[in-house]
Amino acid sequence: MLPPILLVGLGGMLGSMLRYLVGQWLRSAALPYGTLVVNLSGSLLIGFLMAKYGRQLMGEDWRIFLVAGFCGGFTTLSALSWESLQFIQEGKYGIFAGYALITVLGGLLMAALGYNIAK
Repeated sequence: MLPPILLVGLGGMLGSMLRYLVGQWLRSAALPYGTLVVNLSGSLLIGFLMAKYGRQLMGEDWRIFLVAGFCGGFTTLSALSWESLQFIQEGKYGIFAGYALITVLGGLLMAALGYNIAK
């Protein structure tokens, strides 16, 4: 098929484009819901893909394209970090704590849910 670097790039491009669309769709001044939804749903997807298909059933090319590429481009840790820093700088410590906690623990729970759904 394609070299792994192109598979990652193409998957990442598609994931990034979808992330942008979700962010625009869920735009809010109060909380970055788009980032939250993307991180939680991306965690669900990666857990599901790795449990359901993993290395053996999915094939290395598809795993690289979907997991490293698409999920890597779709989820937004860098955006989470920046948005969290903005909450801290604005003195919105409660919002920061809730947002970070929901994203990290929610992401972990969604990855576990995806994994268990696939199993």
